[in-house]
Amino acid sequence: MTEPKTISELMKLVMEESKKGNIDNAIIYLNEAIEIEPNDARFYISRGTFRGTENYKDAIEDYTKAIEIEPNSVFAYRLRGDSKCKLGDYQGAIDDYTKAIKIDPNNAYLYNYRAESKRKLGDNEGADEDDRKAEKLKNIF
Repeated sequence: MTEPKTISELMKLVMEESKKGNIDNAIIYLNEAIEIEPNDARFYISRGTFRGTENYKDAIEDYTKAIEIEPNSVFAYRLRGDSKCKLGDYQGAIDDYTKAIKIDPNNAYLYNYRAESKRKLGDNEGADEDDRKAEKLKNIF
């Protein structure tokens, strides 16, 4: 591997490694980007996405760090909710989707994601309500 110095060089390498399916190398380059710019939530979100292919707990750590940096990141809350859902933490997923909905109440898909988790916990009424809200939003936008 080369020793790139700039964020743009690192991000280019991340993309190249990702296209080749070399997730571990992409993560290495993201680690380097985080060392250079530790307060950029995008790098934690990207690394979490790669880590989430094998380790949801590590992905959750990255999404949590992204949220600490950028508390209004709908994407980070949604992805953390997805990871929690994959680990069977449906209430944690619902909490994250709810936070994302508070930030972006017109995002129909967030209601669908939350509905899936509610169903897993047996809250079919709440899930149906979320699905109806999602459909209404999809028809408006």
